[in-house]
Amino acid sequence: MSAVDVSPTSVAAGTCSVRRAAAADRSALERMLARCTGQTRYRRFHGPVTAFPERYLTEALSGSPLHFALVACLDEDAERGGTVVDGTVVDGTVVDGTIVALASCRAVDEGVAELGILVEDEWQRRGVGGDLLGEIAAYAARTGLRALQAQVLAEQPWIVGLLRRHGTCRVAGAGPALHVTLTLPR
Repeated sequence: MSAVDVSPTSVAAGTCSVRRAAAADRSALERMLARCTGQTRYRRFHGPVTAFPERYLTEALSGSPLHFALVACLDEDAERGGTVVDGTVVDGTVVDGTIVALASCRAVDEGVAELGILVEDEWQRRGVGGDLLGEIAAYAARTGLRALQAQVLAEQPWIVGLLRRHGTCRVAGAGPALHVTLTLPR
């Protein structure tokens, strides 16, 4: 595995696989964002977002090591019973590959990248975000990054706890958003 590749791995009790995001994921990611509630989109982007910012999405899907992005996709047979996810159900089963989460780290300074994770509402609290965070932190360490930065809403302090599993956190700021710097172990 090269420094910018991730071998597909299973997460969320074997119902999802993680892989590197690709340009072909654009429309599936747009559909995933549309399935997210306004609150989930606000918590990720800290504003009333109805579409991915174009520059962000283009960079995330570019394959550049400066903006490393992963997607979590449903495995075949992950959902049963005729639930429509991503608009396609075959014989009561969601078609393999429906994207339910996106995580990325984008270089912002020498040895530092900005972290962002979005998990579709139905897939929150199932370990998908934590697993994506682990993959991003491992990538960052492999490629020599010293730190990941994240803007976290003050109403979500539990995110800082998740980040602390991967290194030392420094939290700055007051008000609605906190600036968190995760220093990665060497």
